[in-house]
Amino acid sequence: MFPNIDVIIPCYNAETTLTRAVESVLNQPCLGKIWLVDDASTDSTLTLANQFSTQYPERIFVESMSKNGGVAKARNWGALQSANELIAFLDADDAYEQGALEVAAATFHFQPDTSVVRLALKPIGLASHYAEHPNFDFAWQHMRMRCGGNVVFRRAFFLACGGFPQHALFRELGGEDGALGIATTKIAKVATLFDEAGVLHYCRDGMHAERLLDSILFQKSPEGVTEEKMGQANAVTDEICRQVNALKCGLNSAQIGIRSLILTRSDA
Repeated sequence: MFPNIDVIIPCYNAETTLTRAVESVLNQPCLGKIWLVDDASTDSTLTLANQFSTQYPERIFVESMSKNGGVAKARNWGALQSANELIAFLDADDAYEQGALEVAAATFHFQPDTSVVRLALKPIGLASHYAEHPNFDFAWQHMRMRCGGNVVFRRAFFLACGGFPQHALFRELGGEDGALGIATTKIAKVATLFDEAGVLHYCRDGMHAERLLDSILFQKSPEGVTEEKMGQANAVTDEICRQVNALKCGLNSAQIGIRSLILTRSDA
């Protein structure tokens, strides 16, 4: 009844967690295909991915990047390989709960004006000084709305946004998830399913979420993040919005089809 969803998993040195992630996806009833995009790993991640593809030749497909390009490029490459209407992104060190894709598929089915679904993001093994902070729920809400591993997109909308931004700034500091996530809330309907089955987010020291939590809970500015760089990141978000709004203008034009135009110069 519900549409299938292709799942894209960017993989970089994920040999210890990839099996858990893949098995959690294979258990989803609304699964289409799995795209494993190896981002030039230096461990046995690619070998493991190919083993999965051999075991499930009609379900799992492997793409190997010739050189490390970062998580945004790996995700975007996977989105280009898929031809499915709906695509989801899962990090290689996370896992779906049973039924996660089903609740996303149901949302797109019953609310077809939805462009993005954000699944619940449930921290596993989060350090106590974060988890027990009185403002943790407020801070984690920001994580759920900015993470790239708990989203399901209409593929056409994702491509219209230009995918996850690959600006060099994000290779340096991270945050491409947030730049796209903030933009989507300004230009489309983003459905949140935070009380349903979702993504188990396995925490580790040094993970990107720590920077966000440190900033919100302890007013600790991330190292290297200057006002100028924040301005650059915001400009990327603004440009995503501008391009999609320009596309909306064209698609909503009453003048469909070929129109012969004659251009005149104002200084003639």
